[in-house]
Amino acid sequence: MEITKNTASHPRRTEWSLSLLGGLKQQGAFAARERTVHVAAVGGAKLDHTDAELPAGPTHVVKAALVGGAELAYPEGASAEVDAFSVLGGVDLTVPAGTTVEVSGFSLLGGRSKDIAGEPGGAVIKVRSYSLIGGVKVRQAR
Repeated sequence: MEITKNTASHPRRTEWSLSLLGGLKQQGAFAARERTVHVAAVGGAKLDHTDAELPAGPTHVVKAALVGGAELAYPEGASAEVDAFSVLGGVDLTVPAGTTVEVSGFSLLGGRSKDIAGEPGGAVIKVRSYSLIGGVKVRQAR
């Protein structure tokens, strides 16, 4: 008995990006997956979701690299969870006004900055970062 999946009605929920050298870049109008995983020896991830078609639930971004950070941007009303591990490199996050950002994790060298305030009941973006060198920077879109 052969089992097939109709990929038109069941699109992939996870997008994988694996590379020795090179990063992942997504911007403009595209259909974002529920989970994006980028693993690289050298190379970061630059994901601009401001014009993307987002899934109904939260988007999950996982980035792991020896050298390379993550630069992420989200539109108003987005719900996201970011989990990052880096030996060198950090996370630069841009969110709309009123977004609540929760940052947790571990950094041996490097810091975390979050100079914005959220609104009760507004969108929430959760960031977990694990790095030896590098940190998390959260910016508000202007």
